[in-house]
Amino acid sequence: MPVRTTLTRTSGPTEEDLKNELLDELRTPKTTGEPDVIIQGAAPAGVHLFVVWSKWAGLEQVVRSRIILDAYEEWRGEQEALRVTVSMGLLPEEAKIMGIS
Repeated sequence: MPVRTTLTRTSGPTEEDLKNELLDELRTPKTTGEPDVIIQGAAPAGVHLFVVWSKWAGLEQVVRSRIILDAYEEWRGEQEALRVTVSMGLLPEEAKIMGIS
């Protein structure tokens, strides 16, 4: 392995990148892989959104939730987004601990 004198840092995806990728998944779901989107419940009782995704690493829960809500609102509209009572982004390990699969 070479020895270098400079450090190259790579940055992760931006919040906008994550929102757009999640929005693509909502519009055209894949049959396997991440993100794993779970939509539980229905209006008017309330909707719970869980997104299991390795790309959440390093992001605080409040940021994850905002990205999920923004993508959901763009997909379903403001009225449907107002019915969301839980919006939680989880790493796969976190989802496993919580019993969400």
